[in-house]
Amino acid sequence: MKRLIPLLLAGACHLAAHAAGPLPAHVAGSWGSAQTVMYLQADGDGLMAGSAPPANEADNARPIIGFPVHATLDGDTLLLRPSLPNGAPVENVAMTCRYDAAAPAFTCTGPDKTPFVLHRLGATLPAEATSTIAGLKAQQNGS
Repeated sequence: MKRLIPLLLAGACHLAAHAAGPLPAHVAGSWGSAQTVMYLQADGDGLMAGSAPPANEADNARPIIGFPVHATLDGDTLLLRPSLPNGAPVENVAMTCRYDAAAPAFTCTGPDKTPFVLHRLGATLPAEATSTIAGLKAQQNGS
């Protein structure tokens, strides 16, 4: 997944400023599955990245997509919206995730309505994710 972080910066996406409250400690952090990762800071800014399964066992090449997101929590429902460059349309691309404290895990549903599960990987984010989010915020603020 370390290779995903530079791809996120290459997309020149910007994190939008949001006034929503902070995410609780049980939500902020790293989440993932075999093909998807989600990194969320306490302020709701984060990153998502996913890949298709390898074409076959001998070929580990696969397309990867990553983008910045902003998350808000309402009860046990997490709403994730892509943070796209200013003026880019973001209609019908939000994802909702339902929190399961027993797992802990989120069951998410994207625009295509296909559910996927992200399990808790840890309370912290990798340094690469933190620096990428900071870089995107700096671009947004013109620094």
